[in-house]
Parts: sequence; structure tokens; C-alpha cells
Amino acid sequence: MAVITISKEFGTESEKVASQAAKKLGYEYIGEQLIAEIAKELHVSESEAEMFRKTSQSRILRFVDRYTCSIVQKVVDREYGCLDDKNYYETTKKLVLNVYEAGNAIILGWGGQCILRGNPNTLHVRLVKDEETKIREVMKNRNLEHKAAKAFIEREEGDLKAYIEHYFNEDWNAAHLYDLIIDMGKISVEQAVDLICDNLKHKDQ
Repeated sequence: MAVITISKEFGTESEKVASQAAKKLGYEYIGEQLIAEIAKELHVSESEAEMFRKTSQSRILRFVDRYTCSIVQKVVDREYGCLDDKNYYETTKKLVLNVYEAGNAIILGWGGQCILRGNPNTLHVRLVKDEETKIREVMKNRNLEHKAAKAFIEREEGDLKAYIEHYFNEDWNAAHLYDLIIDMGKISVEQAVDLICDNLKHKDQ
């Protein structure tokens, strides 16, 4: 019974790594589907939960009253107030801990490396890639100039960084949060999956 958390930089093929590792290990893969569970717990729509996640990560919008009710409907069966930051965090934490208790799962994102930090039977993985490599890929795939491609990546990663800083007061790149850091600019998805599975075996020994 073990849980693997995967934290990723932009453009590291994290979903492929997580899903293929889960398939190889016979684990459950928990990624964006967790949004649906959060929405179910909070009695709001999946799209509303997703919007809340994005805005709370980027810290562009804080969900004070004048914004909240225009973005998220009042929670069903709650007489007062709307979905708030603390409620969202506590629900996410509870669901991640529930996954941990069930075991045999891979959690992509959601601050799993922080929520489950120090817990036994966990392997915390970080997927990274050289900045210039990411920029070249975005330039090619999105037909952008170098400056625009760099800004695009910074926006995408800024949300993720802010999420970890805001909820856990941690730097998402801090080495102490991870057992294994993989450079996805140098190895394939298949090799990354093998590394994760091999390290999990050593972790269990």
C-alpha cells in the first residue's frame, strides 16, 4: 500500500508519466478528476470548482464577497455565505488524505507532496525540464516568439507556484519536498515511469 505524488513543471508530460506509471503498478491515477470530487463535496459544479482553483492559485482574485457570488453559486444546503478559500483547502486536503488512506494511488498535483510530507509509504516525485527547452517547445507548438513563449510558461507555472506558496508556505522547487527529481528534457516518458517504479521498490525495502 503506497502513494506516489507527482509535482510538475510545465511541459513535462506529467499526465502521461502519471497515467502510465499507474497502469504499470496497478494503481489508481488521481489527477484532474479530483476536481469533480471537490465539486461533489462542496455541492458546486465542476466548472465552478475549477474556476475557484485557478483564481486561488494565481492569487489574482481573492474571493471576497463582491467576487464570490458572481463566480460560485451559494453552496447547497448552506444558509449563509458562499464557497470560501478555507473550505476549498480543507476539502482538498481531506480528499488527498482519503486517497492516502486507501493507498495504491498516484496523485498528480494538488500539493500532495506537502499534504503527505513525512507520511510513511509515500514517494514524492518532481518532474522538471530546462527552461530553454520548454521555451523552444512552446515557440514551435504555439507559434510564438521567444519572449512570448517565456511569458506563457511563466504564467502557467506561476499559478502552480502560488498554490504551493499560498496553502503550504513552501517553494515548489525545494528539494526537501521530493524523494526523486526527474529531468524530462533528458529522458523519455517510459524511462521516467521505470525510474518511479524502481524508486518505489527501494522505498519499500
